[in-house]
Amino acid sequence: MKNGSKMTRKISVAVLAGLLTAGTVAPAAFADGHQGNGNGNGKVSEQRGNSENAPHGPERTVEDVSALDSTSFVIDFDKTYPKGLDINRMVDVTVELDDATVLEPALTDYEVSSENRSLVTVEHGNDDLDGLSGTLTVNDFEIDFDYSEADEEPFVLDIFHTNDIHSKIDPLGKISAFINEKGAGADNYLYLDAGDIFSGNAVVDLQDGEPIVALLNEMGLDAMAIGNHEFDYGQEAFAAREEQAEFDWLSANMEVVDPDIAIQQPKPYEIYEIDGVDVGIFGLTQNPPATNPTGIVGIDFHDYVETAEQYSYLQDETDILIALTHIGNRADKHLAENVDFFDVIIGGHSHSRIFEADIVNGTPVVQAGADSLFVGHFNLEFDGTDVTFNDYYLQDVEELTEVNQDVQDMIDAYNAEAEELLQEVVGYTNTGLFRDARYQRDTSLGNFITDAMKDALGADLALTNNGGIRANIDEGDITAADIYTVEPFGNELTEIEITGEDLKDVIEYSFSRSNSIDLQTSGLSYTIYTDEDGAFTDADLYIDGEPVDYNETYTLVTNNFMAAGGSGYDFSAADIIQMEAGYITNAMFQWMDYLMESEGAVDYEDGEGRITIEEAE
Repeated sequence: MKNGSKMTRKISVAVLAGLLTAGTVAPAAFADGHQGNGNGNGKVSEQRGNSENAPHGPERTVEDVSALDSTSFVIDFDKTYPKGLDINRMVDVTVELDDATVLEPALTDYEVSSENRSLVTVEHGNDDLDGLSGTLTVNDFEIDFDYSEADEEPFVLDIFHTNDIHSKIDPLGKISAFINEKGAGADNYLYLDAGDIFSGNAVVDLQDGEPIVALLNEMGLDAMAIGNHEFDYGQEAFAAREEQAEFDWLSANMEVVDPDIAIQQPKPYEIYEIDGVDVGIFGLTQNPPATNPTGIVGIDFHDYVETAEQYSYLQDETDILIALTHIGNRADKHLAENVDFFDVIIGGHSHSRIFEADIVNGTPVVQAGADSLFVGHFNLEFDGTDVTFNDYYLQDVEELTEVNQDVQDMIDAYNAEAEELLQEVVGYTNTGLFRDARYQRDTSLGNFITDAMKDALGADLALTNNGGIRANIDEGDITAADIYTVEPFGNELTEIEITGEDLKDVIEYSFSRSNSIDLQTSGLSYTIYTDEDGAFTDADLYIDGEPVDYNETYTLVTNNFMAAGGSGYDFSAADIIQMEAGYITNAMFQWMDYLMESEGAVDYEDGEGRITIEEAE
C-alpha cells in the first residue's frame, strides 16, 4: 500500500465539551499537526488582553487559544469566567484567510469547564472553516489554523470472489444476482476469481471453455488468476479464451520462454483506479501447473515468494494490494508468512471452504470452496493510510433464490446446445470397447482408458479401478456422450512417484479386497498367484516387459479418487507429484484423437494379456 496523505479527523464538539466538563482539555490539533499556545504557534501581540474594540465586560486577559476543529476553539483566560456572562461581551473574534479575506464569525454557543472555570469552549457553527486556512484572532491573541485538507469519509471497496468453478455453470445465475444486489448497495466493488474456470462439465469442455468465459463476461468479472486447468484444452484454446475474455488474466510467476507458442506473456498484475484510489491485483499460478504437459510447453513457472518479492515496489504504487492466487491454501499461508505487504490473499486450487478468514502474519487469507457452491464477500476500508479487512463471509449459493435472468437465459441455451454436442461423433471403433471381464483380466475398455491416462502425463504406468468404468462402448460411432457415460464422475489424473515394492503392495491389496481383479493397467502387466481357495499368495509385475525392480522408483498415474484413499487404497508411502493434473475424460478424448489420426479407429482386443490370474504351484 502506498503512503497516502495523512487525513485529519474532526474532533466532536460534544465530546470535547464533555472533556471540559470532566476538567480535562486535550491539546487541540490542527490539520498540520500544530497546537496553538502562547509560546508556539499562537502569536501574542504586544498588548495582551482585551482590545479596545472588544465588547464591554469584566476585564479578562486571553492567555491561550486552542483550535478544536473547524467550528470551535478553546479560550484560556487569566481568571475565572464570569458566571452567566455572554461570550460576545468578553471577546472580539476575527478570521483572516490566507487570501487576505477577513471574516467575523458569529459566536453561537459556549461552555465553561466545571473543573477549571478559566477554560471556555466557544462554537461558531454557522461559519465552518473546512477547506480554509489562515489566522484566528481572539482579542489580541492570534493562532494559525489550516483546514485546507478537509476530513473525508474512508474509501470502502467490496470484494466478491469465487475460485475453482470448473465449468459448473448452472449456479451462475444465482451468483450473478447476489453480486449485483450486494454490489448495488456498495460504494465500490470488484468481482475476482482465483482460477480454474475450466474443465469439469461437458457443456463447457466440448466447446473448449467458450461458454464459461462468455458467462463471466456477462457477470462483470474484473480479473482472474490463471489456474492449472486453464491449460487443459491446449495452448490454442488458452489463447482464444484469453482473447475472448473481457477480464484480466493474471500470473506474475508464469514466464513464456518460447515466443512461437500461441500463449502470450500474461500480465503479472493490474492496478484499477477506483474513485481516486489505486487498487492492485497481483496474480500467481500453481508451480508447476497440474495439467497435461503439452499445455505448458514453452512456459516456465517460478517460486511464489521469490516472485512476490520482486514486485514489492507495488506497495508504493497502490493504496490497496490484493494477491489473487491459484496455489492452494497451504502455499497461501506460506506466502503470507514470508511476504507482508498484501492487504489480503484470495486463494484457489485447494478447494478450501474458509468460513472465517485465516490471519497469517497480519494478512487475511480466504478461499471460497469450488464448483460454484459458494461466493466469498468482504470489504476493505482505506482511510488514506491504513487498510482494514472487514465483514468476511461465504455465501452458500444453494440458499439463494434470486436469479439474474440474462445470465440464466445464457446458461439454459448452452445446456440445450450441449445436448446436441454430446451426440456428435468424435471417433469410431470396429472392435467395440468392453469392460465385462474386468474382474478376471484386462479388458479393451480398461486398456483404452489407462493408455489415455499414461499418455496424458508421460508416466511409466497407469492404474484405474474397475468401479470407475461405468459402461461399454459398442462397435461403430463413438459419441462425446459415450465418453462421459463411461467416466461420469469427473475424476482427475494424479501423478505419483512410487517404489516397486510399494507398487506390489497396491496390487496385492487390489486383489485381496474380493479375490478378484480391481485394477486395469497400462505400462504395467501383472500376474496374480492364488491358493486353492482363490486367495492372493504372490504376484509378478513387469513394466515394459521387464521385471519390476522393487528398489526402483516409478512414475504412476492414477485417478484422484484412489489417490485420496478411495476404496481403501493407500498411497501414503508414495510421493504425490500432482494431485489433480487434468480430467480423465479429456485424456480419453486426446488419446482417441491420436488413434483416429494414426490408426483410423479406436480398436482394442478384449484382453491383451496385461493381467492374468494363475493358481500357485
